[in-house]
Amino acid sequence: MPIDIIAIISPRAGKADRVEELLLTAAKAVKANEPGTLRYHLQRETKGDAPVFVMLETYKDQASIAAHAKSPDFKALGKTLKSEDLLAEPMKVIFTKEAGGYASKL
Repeated sequence: MPIDIIAIISPRAGKADRVEELLLTAAKAVKANEPGTLRYHLQRETKGDAPVFVMLETYKDQASIAAHAKSPDFKALGKTLKSEDLLAEPMKVIFTKEAGGYASKL
C-alpha cells in the first residue's frame, strides 16, 4: 500500500525564492532517479514574504522512503538548506492516510 507524506517547509523571510529553486531541483532529481517515489508535488503559499511550501509525497513502500532519505540529492538539499540558513524552523514531516473526499475533478 502506498505511503503518503506531507512535508511543510518554512523559509526565512526573503529566502522563499531560493528555497523554491532548491526544492524544484530536488524534484527533478527525484523524478529521474527514484522509481519508488510515485508523487513529489510542490505547492507554494501565495501570501507573505516568507510563504510556506507544502510537498505532497507518495511512496511505493517503506523501502522507497528509505531510498529517498539516503539519496545524494536529498542529502545535498538538506546540507544547502542548513549551510545557507534558509529555514525559519525545521521541516515538518507528516505521515498521512486517505480519509475521504477526492483528489481531483480535472
